[in-house]
Amino acid sequence: MGGRAFNTAVVLVWLAAMSWLVVVKVLPPLQVGEPPSYKAILSNSTEQPPVCWVIRWNDESVGFAASRVVEQVDNMREIHSRVFFSQLPLNEMAPGWLGAIVRPLLFRLGSLDMDAQSRLEIDPLDHLVGFESKVRLANIPDAIRMHGTMEGSQLKLSIQSGDFSYHTEKYLPPDALVGDELSPQANLPGLRKGQTWTMPIYSPFRPMDSPMDILQATVERDDSILWNNEACEVLLVVYRSEAGSGAISGQESRGRLWVRHDGLVLKQEVNVFNSRLQFVRLSPDDGKRLLEGLNSTLGKDWDGPLTSKHAQRIWSRLSIRETGRLQRSTREWGMPTRNRN
Repeated sequence: MGGRAFNTAVVLVWLAAMSWLVVVKVLPPLQVGEPPSYKAILSNSTEQPPVCWVIRWNDESVGFAASRVVEQVDNMREIHSRVFFSQLPLNEMAPGWLGAIVRPLLFRLGSLDMDAQSRLEIDPLDHLVGFESKVRLANIPDAIRMHGTMEGSQLKLSIQSGDFSYHTEKYLPPDALVGDELSPQANLPGLRKGQTWTMPIYSPFRPMDSPMDILQATVERDDSILWNNEACEVLLVVYRSEAGSGAISGQESRGRLWVRHDGLVLKQEVNVFNSRLQFVRLSPDDGKRLLEGLNSTLGKDWDGPLTSKHAQRIWSRLSIRETGRLQRSTREWGMPTRNRN
């Protein structure tokens, strides 16, 4: 009799444990769906047009960005992006090591614009192969270069700026979506409230010994925003520092995305100290005009030089009412105004 009671208790404990496992670990992913992946993002990518953005720094228009997916041989794909700042708030964005290197040069050169190019390479199995990013600051070509290559689950990362270089390795979770902090995510299809995923991001403006940060993304709630003069129902995605990353407050928002229910990202916001860096998706008409300007100026591969004069000419084609005037102040961000007399 005692043995039967003991066996019954063991079975009940086992059933309770399995019920907890199903409820806590199995059901949530089934209810909210799988997190975004390169496979979902790049599905039918060749049929999707390039995406263009206006960049705003504390609500002032300071530049534009564009990204596209390029098919390569052997079913390899690359995500190309080009980002231009007409006035770069270097003191607020750049770490100390970078400011010490380039600030004296930029002061002598006068102009403080930035042109950034990035490329992510994805293999036929929808895994990240590597990425490359290079930045022109004022008249300094390749002021910063970053290069990353995946070897198994390890990312081998190198950074070069002037005579300074840094090499490191970092573990990346399987199927992690790697992002460039200066290049917005264009599409996140299949989102559901409650979804979470890991988002490693890299930026040339992070400290050299910590060029990549691991963030936790969560689809938090429904929201609505005004885009292209229309009210749009969206899902709000919030990025926070991953627990144990050493951040001052893991609950503090690092960035936000407003994603339409068909997966289009309409706006992205990045918190930079006490300021807001926003990427707002351009309307289809303005996006088409910007692409025409980029293609004629940079060439079909988008690898030509983009000077401030070229950028202003491209910007002049767009709707001023929607995008705002591109800032061309003679006041240098965080630097004394250069005396031209």
